[in-house]
Amino acid sequence: MNSQAQHILRAHSDVGQTEWRVLLLVHSRGESTMAHVVRDGEIDKAQVSRAVKGLTRKGYLDSRVDAGDHRQSILTLTPSGNDLYHGVVPHMRARQEHFTSGLSDAELDVMYKILDRLESAAQNREF
Repeated sequence: MNSQAQHILRAHSDVGQTEWRVLLLVHSRGESTMAHVVRDGEIDKAQVSRAVKGLTRKGYLDSRVDAGDHRQSILTLTPSGNDLYHGVVPHMRARQEHFTSGLSDAELDVMYKILDRLESAAQNREF
């Protein structure tokens, strides 16, 4: 599945999967901090840092110092980042629809419940 996502991203953008996830998370909030992206995306802090640097260098993200907390930077999409997001999202949605199109509503419900249980189990570090 990761290989397929990477193929779609290469065909329609110049970003990798981690950069895409960061872009998606910043877009969903309107603006964000690296700490929010790390927490919400459950992505390693170093990976987020590299992705933010790459997206900023490519002109897709703006970063400004948070006036309330100078240790934090506020991340926002640039117009180019917004265009990239809207250009790639239809392809990623089509991919998701492709995965789920052969499943009934009942099967999807069971699958999502199982995934929720697996995610909860993965949060437990004591076993």
